[in-house]
Amino acid sequence: MHTLFGFSGRINRAKWWLAVLVILIVSVVGAVIQQVTSNATSGIGAIVALVLSIVQIWISLAAGAKRLHDLNRTGAWLVLFVGAPFVLLGIFIAYAAATLDFNAILAGQTPSEPELMKIGGVTAILGLIWLALAIWSLIWFGCLRGTVGPNQYGQDPLEGKL
Repeated sequence: MHTLFGFSGRINRAKWWLAVLVILIVSVVGAVIQQVTSNATSGIGAIVALVLSIVQIWISLAAGAKRLHDLNRTGAWLVLFVGAPFVLLGIFIAYAAATLDFNAILAGQTPSEPELMKIGGVTAILGLIWLALAIWSLIWFGCLRGTVGPNQYGQDPLEGKL
């Protein structure tokens, strides 16, 4: 259970991928429960979905922190990998709000082509930044071998196994 829920120590790539698999299974179970309870008026599906979402986030952060520890990096790097997509989304929303005339859109007018081109260009740039960040995190978490031997976060999880 410490592998999924604890934040101390180190885990290797294989255990991180297993944590990703657990997250996917929890996601599928949540979707099935929501589908089965979608006709229920009690809102039990929404409560279960909230609880499972919290579990998924917790497992993601715990596995990510321990994987970073294996790479001899602090878990604070998670702020970049988790927070950057929200910052990029905020930049997009702020830019769209500053560029588009929402009163005209609400009145039924279509934005002009130059306005849409500006928004499209910014979307492309922010999307490429997000993609680069996603590839970087995939390489760090899922592909790089951890620090050989003990480091400040604990013993090598592969010690004696290779």
